[in-house]
Amino acid sequence: MELLDRFRQALVDGDADEAGRLGGEIAAGTAYSADRILAVLSAAMGEVGARYETGEYFIPEMLRSAAAVEAALQVLDPYLFRQRQEKAGVVVMGTVRGDVHNIGKNIIVSALRAAGYKVYDLGVNVPAAKFAARIEEVGADLLLLSAFTTSTKQALIDVVSTLEEAGLRGRVKIVSGGAAHSPELAREVGVDAFAGDVKSTLAVCRELMGGS
Repeated sequence: MELLDRFRQALVDGDADEAGRLGGEIAAGTAYSADRILAVLSAAMGEVGARYETGEYFIPEMLRSAAAVEAALQVLDPYLFRQRQEKAGVVVMGTVRGDVHNIGKNIIVSALRAAGYKVYDLGVNVPAAKFAARIEEVGADLLLLSAFTTSTKQALIDVVSTLEEAGLRGRVKIVSGGAAHSPELAREVGVDAFAGDVKSTLAVCRELMGGS
């Protein structure tokens, strides 16, 4: 089995030791581009999410896969950084209050960093005021909000209203995404764009930053 296939399977299986080991092999070689590695991470995340939706996976399996992704990214991030271009913009990202899912967020963070963005990752269960404070502190161009569960709609609305009250809404573009998301929900809560995966996130961010 090809190295990337074994890597993907380790992520889906939630085998953190194997994911970290294989991530090290990938980083030590020169055969794979950052885009291809991130595509494998995204595909693995998608499969884990699909298994959760069908009842094949439960919270423990999700957490094991999240740990495997984290172990892989610890060794892959320096490799991805080496491929980054000139800084593309400043991003604040986090999973909104009431949600502790981080697999997709972590992959997006690495993808953005590999693409040259300066990313401030606030983690999970982030209150609206913390987003606002960090945006003002670092002068962010973009805010990316991750929301996995359907109960996070109000949290998204709270972030937008908090930024409006703080006078920051006009200074930052907001992108939302996650398993509980859709373009319709994004419009309803008042963000600027929706992105459903790594590829679309990079495309949307580039467009919002004025790129082609």
